[in-house]
Amino acid sequence: MNKTLKLALLGSALTLAGIKAFADDFKTCTAAQQHPALENSLCANVAMPLHHDKPESKESIEIFVRKFPAQQNAEGSIWLIAGGPGESGASFYSIIDHYQSAFPNLDIYIPDHRGTGASGTICEEEQLDSEGGVALVGAEWGSCFGSMYAKPDHVKAFSISNAAQDLRQLMKQFRGSGKQYLYGVSYGTQLSLRLLQLPEVNVDGLILDSLVPLQDDQDYELSRRSFVIDEVGKTLLTRCEQSNDCSKGNNLLAISKSLSAQYRSLESLDPKLKALSLSNSLGTLLDIPHLRNEIPSILLALHNGNSQPLLDALKNAQTYYGEFNEDYANFGSSVPLVQVITAAENNLRPNAKKSDIAQEETELSFSSPLPMLMAEVTLPRYTRDHYFAQLPKKMPRTLVLHGDMDPKTHYKGAQKHVQKLKHLNKQSTIELVTMSDAPHFVALNAPNCFKEYSLAFVNNAELKGSRCVDQTSRIHF
Repeated sequence: MNKTLKLALLGSALTLAGIKAFADDFKTCTAAQQHPALENSLCANVAMPLHHDKPESKESIEIFVRKFPAQQNAEGSIWLIAGGPGESGASFYSIIDHYQSAFPNLDIYIPDHRGTGASGTICEEEQLDSEGGVALVGAEWGSCFGSMYAKPDHVKAFSISNAAQDLRQLMKQFRGSGKQYLYGVSYGTQLSLRLLQLPEVNVDGLILDSLVPLQDDQDYELSRRSFVIDEVGKTLLTRCEQSNDCSKGNNLLAISKSLSAQYRSLESLDPKLKALSLSNSLGTLLDIPHLRNEIPSILLALHNGNSQPLLDALKNAQTYYGEFNEDYANFGSSVPLVQVITAAENNLRPNAKKSDIAQEETELSFSSPLPMLMAEVTLPRYTRDHYFAQLPKKMPRTLVLHGDMDPKTHYKGAQKHVQKLKHLNKQSTIELVTMSDAPHFVALNAPNCFKEYSLAFVNNAELKGSRCVDQTSRIHF
């Protein structure tokens, strides 16, 4: 996107006919005309304290919110909270129809977390009118991280608790009539649960999609993400070996281990893939149901000297993820925000070295680049507050939707989390519905099950069992 267009989109998203930045009411966004998915949506920018815990501070930050009015008679509202923590609300735009079909009688509000998208960011280089838009490019990386070291107090304002207080104020301000629901996916589930620890929060129902593990769960926390992915990947291969035709009599577990050791880098297959390892690549494919189903064939082909199926799958994965961004001005993930929040409170092994992570992963067939990126981070970070590793003790009626083949937020971690929530909230209804074979992000990867259960939930209807099968995410070889 060229800079002129970025500036045009910035102006249309944040202002219209002289509307002031920090306006607290929704107005028509001309940017909606640029994208069919955003047609009829409305925009607002709301001023928030930069430091909610420092009332003496006069510094503020703007939070961008997009509203999709209910497609039928509005009977309430729902707030969609994106993952990350670096993702903006634009990650929902390309599948907004999934949510509109599940919540036809609710106004849908989608905020950009502080630090993401069209909201105030950690670095000036992440603003919509910068060279790369919200993504850092070229020399912006150095200047951004340099500014973080120069202004540590500014960086420390980008905490989960401050983001939760932003959300509390937004939900109060735009409460409207009818019931108010909250939906969070991945990191959005963590932010939603932090919100519910705050006083004066009124939510009628909560939907948690791909629930994160407990913050003090040593088995499934982020620095052990590769072990989580490897377990899910090996479950897939075991199921293949138990199938009549899938493994063709080969020991796929042994083959995958051997190949992953051989291809620490895929440079020999394609020079452009120097930074990729086979285990990281296979871990990525676990997130995409139709490509996940090809993994056994990819391994057998590579074992026989044919790398083309792997290269084709990686190309298809790139295309798949590219389709989520229809050139939305605020689309993207903030790497600085990810690193700040992760280093501050989502890494239970802050002293782990990159060499430690590399050694741990030598025996893994599937892995994630995240643990290596988390190691040895020296950026400024905020101090954990009293909400760390705590849970709300006054939960609304809650629906948890989780895939049993989730390679990011492990199913067993979600089960432990749900059990603790139930223990602390014996008077609340908290139901876990398992999505058979589904990976991360149920609304995306098991849309039919998502619609069925979410629609029943907001209508206060009986749920049809504790397990759902969606053909979109079924494993088949």
